[in-house]
Amino acid sequence: MIVCLHHQGPTADRRTAVTKRNPAVSSTCRVSSRLSGVRGWASVVASVLLLAFSGVVHAAQLTLSWSDASTNEDGFKIERATGTTGAYGLLASVSAGTTGYVDGAVSAGTTYCYRVRAYNTAGDSAYSNAACATPASATLYTVTVGKTGTGIGAVASSPSGIDCGSACSTSIASGTSLALSATAATGSTFSGWSGACTGTGSCALVVDGAKSVTAAFTLSAPTSYTLALTKNGTGSGTVTSTPGGIACGTSCSASFSGGTNVTLAASAGTGSTFAGWTGACTGTGACIVSMTMARNVAATFTLNTSTLSVAKTGTGTGTVTSSPNGITCGSVCSANYGYGTPVTLTAAPASGSTFTGWGGACSGTGPCTVTVDAAKSVTANFVLGTYALTVGKAGTGSGTVTSSPAGINCGATCSASFNLGTNVTLTATPATGSTFTGWSGACTGTGSCAVTMTAAQSVTATFAAATPPSTSTLSVTKNGTGTGIVASNPAGINCGGVCSASFTSGASVTLEAIPDAGSTFAGWSGACTGAGSCTVSISQARSVGATFALQSVTLTASVAGTGSGTVSSSPGGINCGSACSAAFNGGTVVTLKAIPAKRSAFVGWSGACTGTAGCTVTLTQSKSVTANFRRKGR
Repeated sequence: MIVCLHHQGPTADRRTAVTKRNPAVSSTCRVSSRLSGVRGWASVVASVLLLAFSGVVHAAQLTLSWSDASTNEDGFKIERATGTTGAYGLLASVSAGTTGYVDGAVSAGTTYCYRVRAYNTAGDSAYSNAACATPASATLYTVTVGKTGTGIGAVASSPSGIDCGSACSTSIASGTSLALSATAATGSTFSGWSGACTGTGSCALVVDGAKSVTAAFTLSAPTSYTLALTKNGTGSGTVTSTPGGIACGTSCSASFSGGTNVTLAASAGTGSTFAGWTGACTGTGACIVSMTMARNVAATFTLNTSTLSVAKTGTGTGTVTSSPNGITCGSVCSANYGYGTPVTLTAAPASGSTFTGWGGACSGTGPCTVTVDAAKSVTANFVLGTYALTVGKAGTGSGTVTSSPAGINCGATCSASFNLGTNVTLTATPATGSTFTGWSGACTGTGSCAVTMTAAQSVTATFAAATPPSTSTLSVTKNGTGTGIVASNPAGINCGGVCSASFTSGASVTLEAIPDAGSTFAGWSGACTGAGSCTVSISQARSVGATFALQSVTLTASVAGTGSGTVSSSPGGINCGSACSAAFNGGTVVTLKAIPAKRSAFVGWSGACTGTAGCTVTLTQSKSVTANFRRKGR
C-alpha cells in the first residue's frame, strides 16, 4: 500500500520531496511493503489533499485518498496523530471499496499525520506509509447564487457550502476550485447561467475574489398528469375535486395540467365516517395535491356501528340468536353492527316454555329482522308451558271450590291453566244446608286437594244436601194513621215491602219499628205488646201488629199593630178573630190569609212567615205567625 499526502493551498508544505506541474500541489510519498497477515491484498496508493476552510470557520479540512487494488477487504481503518511524534489513534473505519476520507476536525497551523490499513476477518494488514500535513490559514471570499425566471429549481456546490434552495451564499477559501450545478424542478427547465458563469452546463469557478452567479429556470410547457383516487374501508362516501374532474362516486381519476393545485373534499355517506387520506395526502382535512407528477390518493371511509340489545322477559326460559353472528342470548345479549345491517333474531324456547312474541323494535312471533341504523333494543317473551286444571261438582248438595294460587273459583270459574310444575291446592266449601263428602279424580279424601301440574288434570268435588230444618212464618201488619217500617234480625222482614218471612223453628227474631217523619210508633199487638223492641220465638207461625200514629203539631196565629183584621187557614182550623190556634198532623202544609178590617191595612207577616204575600207553613214542628195591621188615617 502506498499513501501520498497532497497539500493544496497558498503555502506549500516545506517537506515536499517531489514537485508536480501544479506548483501549488506538493506530495511526499513512501512505499510500504505489501499488506501482511491478509492474503490477496493488492498494493494501494493513498494521498492526503489539503482543502480550503469550511464556511466561515477559519480552519481547513484535509481529504485523505487512496487507490484500492484489493478485492477481499472488509474495510479500512484510518489512524491519525497530532504532530510528527504524537501517538496514533483510530480516527475512523470505512467500508470496503472506499478510497477516501475527509477530516474536517483540523486546525490551521497544526500538523496532522495519517496512516491506513485494510482489514478483514483474517486480521489487519500492515500500515501504509505515514502522510503528514499542516493546514494553513486562507483568505475567505463570498460566493453568492441568485435564481431568476418563471420556473423553479435548486443550485448546489462542490465542495459543499451552497444549497440554493436555502443556503444561497457562503464563504470559501481563496484559490478553491468551485463547481456549481443547477437542477430544475419537475415542470421547469434550467435555461442558463449569468454573472460569473455563462452557458447551460456546469459552472466552474476559481475563488480568487467575491463571486456572484445567477441561475435562470423557465416553466416548462404544461404537461398533464393523472390524479387517481381510491376509496377504502368498510364505509361509503364520495370524493370531489376543485377544479372539477373527480366525482368519486362515478369518476375516480382525472388528468390535470402540470403544476395545478387540486383540492379533494371527502363527504361520508349516511351511516359512515371519513377516517382520513393516504397516499399524496394525509390527515382528515382538505387534501391539496400539486400536480407536478402523476399522483395517487386514497380516501378511507368507515362504517358507523350501533348496538342491538336483546332482553328476555316472562316466566319461561329460552335463547335468542342472531344472523349475522354476534348475539347468543343466553350469555351475549348485545352486539355492535355496521350502519344499515339487517340482523335477523331467532327465539328458541327451552323445554317446558313457549315463545309468545317480540317487543321493542320487533313484534309478532316469527323471526325478527332489525335494520341497525341506530341503537335498538328487542325483548323476547318466554312463558312456562301451561296445563288446564278442571274442577267438576257432583252430588245433591251445593258448594264452591277455590284454588291457591288463584284461578279457580267454582262457582263460576271451574277451569284454569297453570304453569308447568305449579302446586295447586283446591279447597271445597259447602253451601248452607250442604256437606262436602269428598274428592275424586286427581285427588281423594275429604281434606284439601294438592295437585302438581305436570299435565292436564281434573278433580270432582261431591256435595250432599243436608236435611232441611223446619220453618215457620212470621207476619207483620202495620196499623194506625201514621207510617213507618218494621225490620227483623235475623234479616227476612223489611216491612216496607216484605212483611212476612220464614224462619227456622226455634229461632229468636227481633223486630224493630222505625216511624217515618211526622209519625210516632204507638205500640205492638199480636205476638208482642208494648212500645219497646219485640222478640218473637218462632215455635209456630206468628203474627205481630205495629201501630204508627201521625204526630200532632200546633200552629198559632196572632194579630198585632194599630189596625185590625182576621187571619184564616187552609186547611181550616184557624179563624183569628176567634180561633187563633189549631192542631194539625205533622208535615201538613198550611196556608194563612190575612184580611184587614175597614179603615185598616195589612202591612206584613212576622214569625214563621215574612212579607205581605200569602203565608205558607210546613208543620214539621209547632210554629207561630203574626199578622200586622195598620189603621188608616181619616
